[in-house]
Amino acid sequence: MTGTTSAPAAGAAPWERSRPGRTVVDLRPLRTAGAAMLGAALVLPLLPGAAGIACPLRSLTGIPCPLCGMTRSVTAAVHGRWADALALNPAGVAAVVAGAVLMVLRRPSSLAVPAWAPAAGVALLWAYQLWRAPIL
Repeated sequence: MTGTTSAPAAGAAPWERSRPGRTVVDLRPLRTAGAAMLGAALVLPLLPGAAGIACPLRSLTGIPCPLCGMTRSVTAAVHGRWADALALNPAGVAAVVAGAVLMVLRRPSSLAVPAWAPAAGVALLWAYQLWRAPIL
């Protein structure tokens, strides 16, 4: 089957290679994950003692990981505290927006992204975290 791209099979990984330099992301499981994330962020402040899990990398080395502050960032964004959310981790705002968009839009069921984009995103987040934690 040269030249054709099909949706990932049931039970397949949420991403598959479609053509050189592109990765196809199956959006169906991300819709469920986005809805769960938004729901959890709504109720998290209501739970007693829900401080979250400490980052293992930061606990062991003092160096924040690229996703440090995501739980607090998503929770702040869901509750409309956008400035706090951006300061904690900009990816939290992006996750809330993506989760809301995925819940509203049912099409497409997959999305082709450049293969370098996820690694570049993680690198940018880590640079931000290191800059924010006076390591850089």
